[in-house]
Amino acid sequence: VYCVNNCWHKQRKRLITVWSKKKTKNREKQEKKRIDRMRLFPRRSAPGNFAHDGNDENDFLRQTSELIPAEVRMISGCHSEQTSADLSNVSSVANNLPNPAGRAGGACTSAFLDVLYEAHQRQKKSDNREILTFQDLLLQLRSSLSNSGFDQIPQLTSSRPLDVQQCPFHLVGGTGARRALLVGINYLGQNGELSGCFNDVYNIKKYLQNHHGFAPKDIVVLMDDGKHSFPTRQRIIQELKKLVSCSIGGDSVFFHYSGHGGLLDADGFNLFKAANPNAKQYDETLYPVDHGTSGQIRDFSLYSHFVQPMKEGVFVTCLMDCCHSGSVLDLPYSFQPTSGGGIRTGRNLDTLSNLAFLYVLAGGMLPSHGFENVTNHIENNVDGTLDDYQGTCVEQLEMDDVACEEAQFDDPEGVGYGEGIDDDDVEYGHDYDDFGGDDDTEERFVGNGDGDDVEYGHDYDDFGGDDDTEERFVGNGDG
Repeated sequence: VYCVNNCWHKQRKRLITVWSKKKTKNREKQEKKRIDRMRLFPRRSAPGNFAHDGNDENDFLRQTSELIPAEVRMISGCHSEQTSADLSNVSSVANNLPNPAGRAGGACTSAFLDVLYEAHQRQKKSDNREILTFQDLLLQLRSSLSNSGFDQIPQLTSSRPLDVQQCPFHLVGGTGARRALLVGINYLGQNGELSGCFNDVYNIKKYLQNHHGFAPKDIVVLMDDGKHSFPTRQRIIQELKKLVSCSIGGDSVFFHYSGHGGLLDADGFNLFKAANPNAKQYDETLYPVDHGTSGQIRDFSLYSHFVQPMKEGVFVTCLMDCCHSGSVLDLPYSFQPTSGGGIRTGRNLDTLSNLAFLYVLAGGMLPSHGFENVTNHIENNVDGTLDDYQGTCVEQLEMDDVACEEAQFDDPEGVGYGEGIDDDDVEYGHDYDDFGGDDDTEERFVGNGDGDDVEYGHDYDDFGGDDDTEERFVGNGDG
């Protein structure tokens, strides 16, 4: 009897142990399922912000990577509600440019090159031990512009998070091909004619060739100077699409735009922006040379033709020297230098949702899992469901494609795709300033678009304040 009882107690104890382990394992499995459900169906955050739990940063990055496969970075001369200056004498902000192409130039481009050339000089003296980080670049850009009397605040936006304090600044990534598209528009013969955009292109091209190994055959130049391909709407879009089609993982792409930038009402086009009280109520635009007949290039077109279709593994750097350029590429991560010497960083649900909405307008379909918070946020701000807007702007993109295919570009003789300009074409020391005088600032601005009220030297800043910044902005977009 004793032996039987003893064996029974041992068996009971063993069964209890096995049952306890199984219960613990089931509890762990249920917890894992709960965490997985939270990842697939995250709680909705307050508009404009993400709830700060352990998975949100990874979720944001995953969602962004699906909407923008490539690594894209953009340096702009100002944020979206600011204007950018055109200089009649680049030496007012740039003392380190070696033999600049003329006196005139954009404040952002000139200051950008000045910081980079100075960094190269310091690296030579220190045997490459001194490193220029992204934070250094942004702070020095702001300091240079501020010391020259300009209120515009440069900023960096990116498709990926970036440790600006530690990451060295670089224009290229990977060991593949290097291609560049350089656009400079002085709007010769038009109201709001600029003086420094040609020189910006010359100076950038020289820097890319001498310091980053870009071959002349891989640099496309669009300028309205009569010697190069004209920067029409169709031509700019076509060249951006060519960069997308010929770039593969490991390649580097550089896009520089120097000219007018503006704002258009988002109502009737981007209904998410128009209806969301926390979002900007306008679309950022670029002004091609034929904007009066062909229209402006909205951020939607830049995203759909250039940013979104760029392949994974391609490294893209953009320099936008125009007004209201802060978010013209709609990149989700932002880095802005402060007056106190720090960097203000930002990412939010509004920005991510706007990207997703542009993707849907262009015919894309969001994944069935992993975008529930984005879908809910969009549908809380627009009428109907997201499916109601799927592909509603495909026709416009198709019209751009047809226009690019049918357009017969009248290129100057001897200048083909990728040949760009030779150093012999650059008239170093020539000043394209058609405004006369010895002043250091000229305008990149055209009044209200009706062609009758352009007063050079007058500040048409519609955003208030007593700033001295001159504009690279074309009115309200009606003409």
